[in-house]
Amino acid sequence: MNVTSFGAGLDAVRYHDRLASDWDERYQQVSFRARLVALAECLDGVDLGGTEWLDAGCGTGTLSRWLAEHGCAVLGVDAAPKMINSAAMLANSEYSSRLLRFQHVETIAQLPLDSHSANGILCSSVLEYVPDPEACLAEFARVLRPGGILVVSVPSSHSVIRRAQIACNRVGQLLGKDWVAYLSYSKNQYSHLEFESMLARHRFCLDRALSFGGPLPRWMQRTRTGGPLLMFSARKL
Repeated sequence: MNVTSFGAGLDAVRYHDRLASDWDERYQQVSFRARLVALAECLDGVDLGGTEWLDAGCGTGTLSRWLAEHGCAVLGVDAAPKMINSAAMLANSEYSSRLLRFQHVETIAQLPLDSHSANGILCSSVLEYVPDPEACLAEFARVLRPGGILVVSVPSSHSVIRRAQIACNRVGQLLGKDWVAYLSYSKNQYSHLEFESMLARHRFCLDRALSFGGPLPRWMQRTRTGGPLLMFSARKL
């Protein structure tokens, strides 16, 4: 899944590992389908055929399979073993399985790839869980070829939906309830300018950025305070 934690502690990995059995089904929900829509929008016009991609935090491989269906050879990595097992089984039932590989890793801050070996990296809803997002971006820059594409999504600090969810989670904790449970692990959030600055520090040049996610109509998701997530497409200089 695209929100699996890396290097953020065993509790976060175990939390997401427990979700593996029905994670792929979540992409039937409006809020999860928005991830596929945003990915397609960020890569619109990009010739993906014959390119090599890493899906850093692949979960059950939904977005990995989308990339493979568009001609990419994809390595999906994740810290949750059950997510990787599910991703491999789902890929075996797809025609695109010949383009897909999945591998368990401890952290996306240390990837099992040579320097300058990938045309593209996808990191969907993962950096919010890691203790050092900057180290992950540095590793992405190492692995990508010059001109390679990074597509990455992070929570939006300006989103009213995100703020409401955080408030609900905090009230739940006071009452001993597990409301909006993933927010017990999701700690990193950014404004558009903050994350664009992070990308620039690691020699990424921004191509596109959009806000998305949640149950709102798409036009509302795209507003500054609407979508709880931000997706960026950037090229390595």
